[in-house]
Amino acid sequence: MKKNVVIMLALCSIIGTTGCGINSNEGAVNTSSESTLFESLSEGESEVKEKTDTETDNNIASVEASTGNEQTEVASNSSSENEASSEDSYDAYQKYMDYISPKDKATVKLAPESEKLYQAFIDGTESAQYDIDGDIAKYICLSEVLENGKSYTLNEIKEKLSSEGQYGEGWLYEIQSEGYIDIGLDESYELCMDIGASEFNLTLVVKNIDGKLKICFAGDSWSRNMTVVKYSGYVDSYGSGGAYYHGGQTGYIDANGKYHFWYRSTEEGILPDDDGKLTYNDQLIGENIGMYLESFSFERSYEGKEYQHVYIVDSEGREDVEVDLSQPGNAYEMAQKAIESSGNTYVSDTEAKALMDEQRKTIGLSDEIYKYGDELYPY
Repeated sequence: MKKNVVIMLALCSIIGTTGCGINSNEGAVNTSSESTLFESLSEGESEVKEKTDTETDNNIASVEASTGNEQTEVASNSSSENEASSEDSYDAYQKYMDYISPKDKATVKLAPESEKLYQAFIDGTESAQYDIDGDIAKYICLSEVLENGKSYTLNEIKEKLSSEGQYGEGWLYEIQSEGYIDIGLDESYELCMDIGASEFNLTLVVKNIDGKLKICFAGDSWSRNMTVVKYSGYVDSYGSGGAYYHGGQTGYIDANGKYHFWYRSTEEGILPDDDGKLTYNDQLIGENIGMYLESFSFERSYEGKEYQHVYIVDSEGREDVEVDLSQPGNAYEMAQKAIESSGNTYVSDTEAKALMDEQRKTIGLSDEIYKYGDELYPY
């Protein structure tokens, strides 16, 4: 639009100037015949027209070129600003991740005894006691090859995991990473390391307790699941069972090296059938809509009852859909009935957050540990 306005203003300026040139010849008297006069005027008009057309074309070309350059400059500046913004966001996120992740050995001050013990465990010459309460692995299962309360070297653990009959039978486990965390944020640092084989990684947290090592935590990762231990000892282990199904568990390791389970949760996307009907637990929820069913429990066993709440979305599961809650039989009301008929407890989103926060405080997960680094989170 700006380009068109500039061109129109240029044309008006050109027309006004050339019109003045034509009007300046109106008072000239020619003593020749009338036809000569009209021929003379016609020739003059032709010359002026040619000059005017040339000037107009040149000015339009100049204006368009100038406007094009302005637009190119604006686009270039906008692109540069977007790139700079993306780089700033990336840098900010990387700074956040560096802050909450295990640290390199050179950046922490390990007690001499701990440093010696941790290195000996890495080298396979020092054993660590296995605590089954901190084992949340699904595939690389220490619980299947180690006895609770007994101590093992890293080499012994690798051998047992690759022994006959195990999921990773014959695999060659190697150390993938070595880092240090501060569970309890008391500056008494712990070893956090990954050993891996094939596409699987096993994360181990090892703590020095009065000169003896303890395996406080074990959790595995693979292509569809990621276990993350943060610097503060906060733990997330979540994965995907497909495009519309996700789940996992959350907890933390306290200053004494004890793992505390907080909650497990799943999110399931449920779409309408070919007739456009959305059903759950054999009950109709609505038509031409979908919903996300979120379930959570404070029990580690998957056999118990759960708290559940839903989000109503469009039939493709992409956008939220507004629901008139005053209408009898609305989608949320029908979802609640379907959930309660299954024996689970229906809660609103607000109630779910309140229950989780209450449980967090019950297990001793403080704001300091839980929200560690939140002030740097850029999004």
